[in-house]
Amino acid sequence: MDTINYRENAKFDWVMMNLTLSGSSISRERVQKIMDGGYDLTATLEEHLLVAGLIDVLPLMDLLLGLSEELSVPTLDKFYQRVSGGETAAYRRRTPVLFHLSYNPVLPQEIEGELRRLFGRLHDGSRPDPLDRAVYVHNEIIRIYPYENWSEVIARTAMEYELRFSGLAMYPLSLSEREYNSALASYLKLGRENVIRENLEMNRIMREG
Repeated sequence: MDTINYRENAKFDWVMMNLTLSGSSISRERVQKIMDGGYDLTATLEEHLLVAGLIDVLPLMDLLLGLSEELSVPTLDKFYQRVSGGETAAYRRRTPVLFHLSYNPVLPQEIEGELRRLFGRLHDGSRPDPLDRAVYVHNEIIRIYPYENWSEVIARTAMEYELRFSGLAMYPLSLSEREYNSALASYLKLGRENVIRENLEMNRIMREG
């Protein structure tokens, strides 16, 4: 597969993954229409905005990778601004009940310190395997749930960025929304990372064949 087609396929997989894991049932054909610049009357405004934000964050990832920027709190804030369509990143001020995960995230006053600890551990050398680091940063951002909106999309963005920062390609998850939420609930309750880790590994093997 040539480089241009590979990048276009990776972009499409990235957008589809996030729509699926965000609860959207939009078809692949409708997504492609939106990605090509069209407007689909059967898609919601939220779906159109999410597609736009997901596409817009990719060149930012390329730029930051070119600058060799390690993942950090400012990196997450930059991702948030692109994904949200220009909103300034601000931590949530309440503690939501995440019914789909059967989980209450950390208190608002704990978010800043938890993120600092996350990135300290990410870069301390204790996780030499790049897939382990990618899964770890993803799961921990979900655990902290720093933003009122977009936290899960930002977690997936950070996961893919960490893979690319480590010299790998993007390996979007191929889980259903139910499988994904079950894997996250298992991590939040029991600390198990195996489902998402194994899915990333499977997709890496399939892509690199």
